[in-house]
Amino acid sequence: MNIIVISDPEEVPNEAFILNALFEHGLEVFHLRKPAYTKAKTEALIEAIDPQYRDRVVLHHRYPLAMDYGLRGIHFTGHFIRDCFPKLEDWYQEAKQYNMTVSASKHQLTELTSLEVTYDYVFLSPIFDSISKVGYKSNFADLESVVDYKTYTKIVALGGVTVDKIDQLKRMRFNGAAVLGAIWQEPDKAVQAFMALKAVWEKEDQIF
Repeated sequence: MNIIVISDPEEVPNEAFILNALFEHGLEVFHLRKPAYTKAKTEALIEAIDPQYRDRVVLHHRYPLAMDYGLRGIHFTGHFIRDCFPKLEDWYQEAKQYNMTVSASKHQLTELTSLEVTYDYVFLSPIFDSISKVGYKSNFADLESVVDYKTYTKIVALGGVTVDKIDQLKRMRFNGAAVLGAIWQEPDKAVQAFMALKAVWEKEDQIF
């Protein structure tokens, strides 16, 4: 796990073409988050993704489609955990029967000490000031303590992640970084942006 790409919540021109190009260039995990999309629109986007890459897709909504298309996993948003808590365990067990990953969104380190289920990883946000959400400011003053919580689950940094922040996240011992604005603010440069992020994350740390 290194760089995870999250979809723009809105429709993006040539989105499926861009996604297939990202997968071709090494994207291993893509989170499909389109909360306003109907089942039909969500399904159309999944079908536009090359079948060989569908096992890299994680769904944030309309979970049955993950099973129908053999996707990588499902993701529990904060809204789902709050509003549909009685269904959470059932969906978790269903996903695990299909050998899928189950992840979730968290916004405080202390939340990691009392997780609802055994997540494969969690998004922790916003680590830095968000690129895609105006006014969505960093929620963490002390990133040094992140390593103390890795015994509970793998932690993926989300929020304001740019190329120049990757080295800091690696020093803080995050398991990965999730990006949205850094990719989709200029969709025609999405592949180049992803490749730059991936290269820095995979770079061997220099020892002098």
